[in-house]
Amino acid sequence: MKPIRIELPTEFDVGSVNSYLFTEPEPVLVDCGVETAASWDALNAGLGQHGLTPADIRRLVITHPHVDHFGLAAKIAALSGAQVWIADMGAEWLIEPKKLFGLRADYYRDHFLLQAGLSDEMAQLVLAYFAQIADDITPVPAACIHTFQVGDWLSLGGADWQVLHMPGHASHQTCFYQPDSRQFLSADMLLPKTPTPIVERPLPNQPRQPSLPIYMESLKRCEALDIDTVYPGHGEPFQNHRQLIQTQRERIHKRKAEALALVQQGYHTAYALMNEMYAHYPPAFRFAGLWMLIGYLDLLEAEGRVRVETVGGVWQYYVIE
Repeated sequence: MKPIRIELPTEFDVGSVNSYLFTEPEPVLVDCGVETAASWDALNAGLGQHGLTPADIRRLVITHPHVDHFGLAAKIAALSGAQVWIADMGAEWLIEPKKLFGLRADYYRDHFLLQAGLSDEMAQLVLAYFAQIADDITPVPAACIHTFQVGDWLSLGGADWQVLHMPGHASHQTCFYQPDSRQFLSADMLLPKTPTPIVERPLPNQPRQPSLPIYMESLKRCEALDIDTVYPGHGEPFQNHRQLIQTQRERIHKRKAEALALVQQGYHTAYALMNEMYAHYPPAFRFAGLWMLIGYLDLLEAEGRVRVETVGGVWQYYVIE
């Protein structure tokens, strides 16, 4: 059977998020929205159209541990006794989200935002944003959690779907592919608008992983799949996934070239570049472009077109002639 899209509102710039319902052979949800009254009401309404309530859900499958995809998991599990399934690498984010968001905030405060050269005022806006998200999360009890691994097959709607690891937007993101029907539950891998490549906290004694170059590699793997219909984490299902990928790739290369030109003009820090490339945003919201900008710079560095020096704790970017 085809997954049934239930659109749930969020307060984030990305807009609504999708939960996907399979009604047979048992009610299963893939992702479940943020923990707000509006999202809960929309989920109840969407399930009600198929004669169901959240109490009827037997399994809840989470594609990746971002709050707009698992926010209602604890509430659904408490009401229905549903098993909450997630890739083993992401389970801790559901069980101890406040701890892990705190560690990410510590990394941002002590390293990343300083290295990017952000002003104190802008850094505080970023940290306050993450603190608010962490405060609003309800952890999922460990007893409810069941895990799968990359390469496993999950039964959804009477068919077996392959678990694919598609990092870049989120290091723990999984997507689900059904080769016979050529259906792809893409989470936030394939979206109408290129997803933000989130800068993750590195593992101890490890370098920061370049999220946008990693995302570009995941795009190649998606492009190779034989897909008829994509069911994205945001927006309406669509076809012609290769056309979308090519359009997004061209956009990324265009913006990367703009970043390179600005470095040539003397904008040497990520903060300075952000204020130029996202000048159309109000100053208080320009940090929303920081992660994508760092991605463009990571691509340029990987291509050998810029070099990075750390001066006074701040990354300085220079063109390689």
